[in-house]
Amino acid sequence: MSIFNNYPKINYKIDDYDYLTSIDITTNYKIKNLLKQYRGISYRPYVIQDGERPDNVSQKLYDSPYYDWVILLLNDIYNIYDDWPRDHETFKNYIIEKYESLATAQSSIKYYYDANKNIIDLTTYTSLPQSQRSLETVYEYELRENISKSIIKTTSLSVVKTIESDLRILNLKPVL
Repeated sequence: MSIFNNYPKINYKIDDYDYLTSIDITTNYKIKNLLKQYRGISYRPYVIQDGERPDNVSQKLYDSPYYDWVILLLNDIYNIYDDWPRDHETFKNYIIEKYESLATAQSSIKYYYDANKNIIDLTTYTSLPQSQRSLETVYEYELRENISKSIIKTTSLSVVKTIESDLRILNLKPVL
C-alpha cells in the first residue's frame, strides 16, 4: 500500500494525441506545506503494536480507519512496506531474504563502536580494551531500525478534523 494510491490523478500530455494518467504527487507537497502552518500542534507518541496497520491505528485513535492518511503524512511515511515497522513474521522473512538466514544476520558484524558509541573500524576496535568497545550485528541493526519505526507521532482527533476541514476548503485532500 502506498499513500499515493488515493491521490488524485492527472492527465499528462505526452504528444499531440496521447495522454498518460498519472498520480498528482504535488498534492502531498501541498498538504505537507499546509501542515507546517499548524504551529504549536501538539503531538503524542504512539507505539505501533506487532501487526498493526495504519488503518488499525486510525481506528484505535480516531474511531475510524479513514484517517490513516493523516498518520502516514504526520510521520513522513510514503510506503508502508519500507517505512512502517514489520511484524515479527514479516521481519524474520525480510532478514532471511536479505541475508540468506537468521544465523548469517546474527553472526555478521554491521558496526564496531567505541565507548562513546562512535562507529570505528576493526583495527581501532581490536586495539581498544574490551570494556571500551562493542559491536552490533546486522540482525541487531535491522531490529533496532524496525523498532525505531514503531514509535510514531499522532495528534488529537480535533486537530485531525481541523486539518481535514482546511484541506477540503483548499481542495487538497487525497481522494480516499
